[in-house]
Amino acid sequence: MEINRGSLKKRPSEGDLFDRTRNKLTLQYSGVLIAFLSLFVIIVYVLLYLFIWNDQRTGLNELADSEIRTLQKWADQDSDPNRRPPRSIEDAFSISTDQSFYYLIAENGNIQLGDEIQPELRNQVIEAIAKGHFKGKGIEKVTLQTFDKPPTDDLGRPKLGENAKFLVSDRQLLWNGARIGTLYVGKEVTFQNDLFRLLLILLIGMALLFFVLALWFSHLMARKAIIPIAKAYAKQREFVADASHELRTPLSVMLTSIEALQLEESIDNNPFSKNVLNGMKEEVNSITKLAGELLHLARSDSGEFELDRSLFNLSEIAARVISKLQPLAQAKDIDIELHAPHELMVNWDAEKLTQLLILLIDNAIKYTPGKGMVHVALAEGKEKGARSFIIEVKDNGIGIAAEALPRIFDRFYRQDKSRTRQIGGHGLGLAIAKNIVDAGRGTIHVESTVGEGSTFKVRIPL
Repeated sequence: MEINRGSLKKRPSEGDLFDRTRNKLTLQYSGVLIAFLSLFVIIVYVLLYLFIWNDQRTGLNELADSEIRTLQKWADQDSDPNRRPPRSIEDAFSISTDQSFYYLIAENGNIQLGDEIQPELRNQVIEAIAKGHFKGKGIEKVTLQTFDKPPTDDLGRPKLGENAKFLVSDRQLLWNGARIGTLYVGKEVTFQNDLFRLLLILLIGMALLFFVLALWFSHLMARKAIIPIAKAYAKQREFVADASHELRTPLSVMLTSIEALQLEESIDNNPFSKNVLNGMKEEVNSITKLAGELLHLARSDSGEFELDRSLFNLSEIAARVISKLQPLAQAKDIDIELHAPHELMVNWDAEKLTQLLILLIDNAIKYTPGKGMVHVALAEGKEKGARSFIIEVKDNGIGIAAEALPRIFDRFYRQDKSRTRQIGGHGLGLAIAKNIVDAGRGTIHVESTVGEGSTFKVRIPL
């Protein structure tokens, strides 16, 4: 029998394994790139935001301080605090590109001094002041309605413009230590506000673009990184398959030779030789079993593992398996009970199902102490309208520690290696059982308590 080397190049499980690894590497690579890119975008945006807005706020504060100094100088020299500032003071104020409006409002609510780029702004600012805005808040950003020029349409109605953004600052005007009015200075910052909104959209767009490029670049790097690993894995699989296949012939010859020697009459008269041959036979059987298990896994890895479906009675298969394993159970005084319907017809692979039952029941017998009990239950189930069959193997053996449960189906994994060597086995039985279940797109899980036993439950859809 020869191994199909061509089929070793690609198999579903290997593809899943390397796809998962490649995807994981891609996410890790892209995650690092995206993290640095996001940090760069945030830093650039924050620095620009702070620089430009601080410049706008500083300019508005300097303008408000300059104007309140002019007003304060007049107030300190005037004997009537309620008098309107003279024309000379009013001429000192003017609307510039750095200023949209200013209002000096007395404590009685009268506007003593004021001007704006659009007359419609005055009522909006006065209304905002009446609602408690600006006072004692330093600089506040507000939204005010502006109007297009010309200011009226054909019917003489104001033409609405846009909702503009303004920064507003306030300064108190004092006379003999008492407040006699408040100066409000406003500056339109719609352009800066829109600029930062467009900048944010641009940065997000660039981040998304670089995110796609990072994913593509990370996928490319991960694919290149996985190539030597895939080659090494393929060589390892080929070696296991070839070695397992080549070992079967000499082991069969050795086993036949040992059995032939055991038939010699002289062996019965020589206890030492008889014990040596019995030991050799046990070891050869153990190696033969290991070679068979490795070959099974190698075939599965190479994609040669396929189900040969046929209709059969699962209850009869289980009864035959239990009958076959009865001598092993009786040697430890273990009872095996089968709970199954008289007829449970399934369309599956009878050979693989027989092997699955042998692996699970043999494992239960192996780890159950003398005078123990093994329960085997078969049932038909339905999940989301799909028919399935359920196999449950329960023992009252030594149990499995909680930390070992996640790895119980790993190849060559043994919870207690010293104890397992005494019991026998190579740590491949449960791995093969899971492999068979996975081939049928089923599930297998175990529940166990140390000192009380374990329950293996298999569900395979039909």
